[in-house]
Amino acid sequence: MLPKHAEKIVKLLRDFADLDQSQFKFIEILQNHELTGFHQWADAKLCKGAFLIMNPTGCELWILVLDWNPRQPDRCYIVLFPKSKAGPIAEIHKLSDTNSELTLHWAYRPSKHDERNDERRAYFTQVFLSDTVNIYVPNNVSEASDFLTELFFLAESRQKADKLDKDMPAIRDGFPEGKLKERLHLARERNSELVRRAKEAAYSLRCMCCAFDFFEKYGELGKGYIEAHHTKPVSELHEDGETTKVEDLALVCSNCHRMLHRRRPWLKMHELVKLLREP
Repeated sequence: MLPKHAEKIVKLLRDFADLDQSQFKFIEILQNHELTGFHQWADAKLCKGAFLIMNPTGCELWILVLDWNPRQPDRCYIVLFPKSKAGPIAEIHKLSDTNSELTLHWAYRPSKHDERNDERRAYFTQVFLSDTVNIYVPNNVSEASDFLTELFFLAESRQKADKLDKDMPAIRDGFPEGKLKERLHLARERNSELVRRAKEAAYSLRCMCCAFDFFEKYGELGKGYIEAHHTKPVSELHEDGETTKVEDLALVCSNCHRMLHRRRPWLKMHELVKLLREP
């Protein structure tokens, strides 16, 4: 990841440490300096920030943000270490930036020499519901606890999968990328250029669910106003750069838009239209 993204993550964690919150306890914080005496793979690396954190269950985890190779542009890593510093649990350096939403990516690829790596991968997938991890980087400190929860769960799942531990972690009740896909969905609805093109292509700016017309109701104040709803189900969105087309957007009024997003899974347009037609 780029240094600017690494610095954002460090700031997020420092700001969260300053909050009066009891969920996560920051045991030790190392400032920006070159590490020595930590671990052979981390020593001599420029450390942008290192945090020893205890989660609500009492588990402690080091989260290091390192400038791994100053000669490379995407040179920064997040490295997870156990409290003992015995060795890295996960090295995360891949990051995507979609509509200003940052997401870390990591894949579990065990490589031990005992012919049981397929079992380990199946173990991790059973617990995490995927062997590919996507962790959203919050834009504000209020969501930092979710970010840390994901990192702790990644660390626990990886360590137990490596050992094929019979005491499995609690299995997730949802897909890791669920929040990411919802954020991508909403970001695409707010893409001003795409919404402008959808309006230009529309026959009228009446709501496609209830036929409400802002101009007709509010005059000049409502002229040209309508909201865009992404009709493709969240479950079908891809976080790897899928392009949203104008035809993926439906123009709807504010009330109908809120109702479409009122429950999970989100309503489809024909379902809302059917509700509107019921006596």
